[in-house]
Amino acid sequence: MNAHRSRRQTGFTLVELLVVIAIIGVLVALLLPAVQAAREAARRMSCANNLKNIGLACINFNDTAKHLPVSISRWQEDVDINGTWIGPTNGKMAESNGGPGYNGKGWIVDILPQIEQGAMYETINSNNKGGFGINGPFGNGMGKPVLSELMTKQLPIITCPSDASAVPSDQQWHWPNRLTATTSYKGCIGDTAVTDGNHKGDVNASQYTGFPGFGSGPDCHNTVECNGLIWRGNYFNPVELKSITDGTSNTIMVGESVVDQDYHSAAYFADGSWASAGVPLNFFRLGTSPEDIKNVDWFDMRGFKSLHPGGAQFVMADGSVHFIQESIDGRTYRGLATRDGGEVVSLSN
Repeated sequence: MNAHRSRRQTGFTLVELLVVIAIIGVLVALLLPAVQAAREAARRMSCANNLKNIGLACINFNDTAKHLPVSISRWQEDVDINGTWIGPTNGKMAESNGGPGYNGKGWIVDILPQIEQGAMYETINSNNKGGFGINGPFGNGMGKPVLSELMTKQLPIITCPSDASAVPSDQQWHWPNRLTATTSYKGCIGDTAVTDGNHKGDVNASQYTGFPGFGSGPDCHNTVECNGLIWRGNYFNPVELKSITDGTSNTIMVGESVVDQDYHSAAYFADGSWASAGVPLNFFRLGTSPEDIKNVDWFDMRGFKSLHPGGAQFVMADGSVHFIQESIDGRTYRGLATRDGGEVVSLSN
């Protein structure tokens, strides 16, 4: 008889431990998508709240000013460091004379008082010339230390939580090596093509042949003749809400963009705060270098897009917020972007 009585072992065997680990791994794998989905749902709701508040701010501005917020751009820079306007026939400005063009005050500056940033608005407004504010990086606007610092202020209300690239950037078009806040939200210029900037130009072949309902044509983004609500030069042709004949509930006012897919996203500048429904919704250039996105494919990047799966969010001219599916018919989508096109479309189409 064996003198040593065998003892019952109470610990895990290696096999049992591996089984437990496997079960935990399966549970984590099952739960992780649900956790990620819940987090994205929260981010999307926060984004919708941002758009709702931006929309209400625009409507309140309209009630006071009798027109929607405006951006100011005279195609070239507004004024040089001497306060002299540089007209569109004089060519691009040299940096020594105030910096390159396109960068007057953006419409987001107009609504700063409505989004509890009145002090920021007053500082900007009191430091520009003749109301044309924020000029080139070495000019009489951005070059001022008080404005240079403010231009980096990344307000949560202009930042979609799903877009990690919506942070202060020194890579924005025409502001290289100058840090500026960026925006996830762009005013709707309408359904214009984005080609040569000439509203009277020729109709070009579409670069979006795989997207029914989209096509190229005359481009308004350098002009005051756009058919949306907010664009780069709408200071010279502002839109009042009561002039929207297509219906405020059927007209896009502001929508989403993704900063690292559009290097024209400087938040407080005229050229950084507009997008067009002439570009298909959620049209991305994945795998394209930042330099190509900025300098080569920039016209494809001026559309609305988001990192929310399946579409993007918009605030309409009546202040309502809607998620529009990226599969929306192109003609319907473009019709929602115009204020008086006479299209018979709605978000239920």
